[in-house]
Amino acid sequence: MAAELGYDQITGIVYTKARDGWYETFNLQASSYGNPFFYINYGVILPEQWPADREFLKSSGWRLGNRLRYGKNGAFPCATKAEIESSAAAALEEYRQVACPWFEGLTLEAIKR
Repeated sequence: MAAELGYDQITGIVYTKARDGWYETFNLQASSYGNPFFYINYGVILPEQWPADREFLKSSGWRLGNRLRYGKNGAFPCATKAEIESSAAAALEEYRQVACPWFEGLTLEAIKR
């Protein structure tokens, strides 16, 4: 998913794409309590607040952000290899429909407001 969308992998769970003065980012989040689900959160990183250094980006927060929604609870199933493959395909489609247009509507000026 990340490669197809042009994101660089920063850590095992954090991905970024450079924009004009800011970064698009998404990360994978494991479900609480050991449930076989994961979430995908996406948002914006500003370099002056979080330097574009691998170590800083690993634990950076976001200026703006949201979470992809899948199914009833918003989580992507990952108990089996088949579920992971299905979830990855669903996540890519959802990301293209929801996150990509959201990012395209942003400018550095809008983000800083």
